[in-house]
Amino acid sequence: MLEPVLRQAGKRRVALIQPPHMPNALALAAMGLNPSQIVWIDTRKTADALWAAEIALRQGGFHAVLLWQNHCRNESLRRLNLASQEGESLFYLARPLSAAQDASPAPLRLALRPAPNGIQVDFLKRRGPNKTQGLFLPLSPSFVHRHATVDRPTSIPSPARSLPRELVE
Repeated sequence: MLEPVLRQAGKRRVALIQPPHMPNALALAAMGLNPSQIVWIDTRKTADALWAAEIALRQGGFHAVLLWQNHCRNESLRRLNLASQEGESLFYLARPLSAAQDASPAPLRLALRPAPNGIQVDFLKRRGPNKTQGLFLPLSPSFVHRHATVDRPTSIPSPARSLPRELVE
């Protein structure tokens, strides 16, 4: 969902702060991003990640700042919201679905869920009138086919010691 936004980065940098997985240089290059544009910040402490995001948002120079957090206090959310309004960077905060009921100063909050052949997007909060109807984003068959093996469990060979004795001898 962020691919069209990240493609517009041009020569500007993109900050990835505490992503759940190591950034994949080939996937980033396929989106039109040079891996040298990516600033990957992996911290051990939540406070360090929040500080890095706030500084990146306030200093500017980034096309986008993406932050992944499981727990975030309201005070920290307000600081990040103010920093994102002061700077010119796009700011995305990814939180678990369990945080959907928590208060947030964010002007737009979305819940993304996998759906057959696409993604279901629910509007948790937005400016303007409430939108109770969600949005379905279909994924192209080539995208689903390319990534389907990631979602399918694969059989893992059992180690020899777990096989019945009669099969080993």
